[in-house]
Amino acid sequence: MFKSGVGFLALFGLGWWLLGTSAFDGVARLVEVVVGCAVTSGLMLAARRLLPSPAGGTFPADRRRRFNQVNGLQ
Repeated sequence: MFKSGVGFLALFGLGWWLLGTSAFDGVARLVEVVVGCAVTSGLMLAARRLLPSPAGGTFPADRRRRFNQVNGLQ
């Protein structure tokens, strides 16, 4: 589902968006949180439907695990 990194970057973008909404209170913050979640969901669904699959297929398990460890540290 994370074709071309769109899903990965959308989740990071959502995190930054949620951090940015901390400047607001009440209904405005709620609306912005809902909008951020909707945009993230829309990007991930669009990526799943519209983008081609990665050319090389999925990474081997050991490389995927290392990738996830590095991203966890970041």
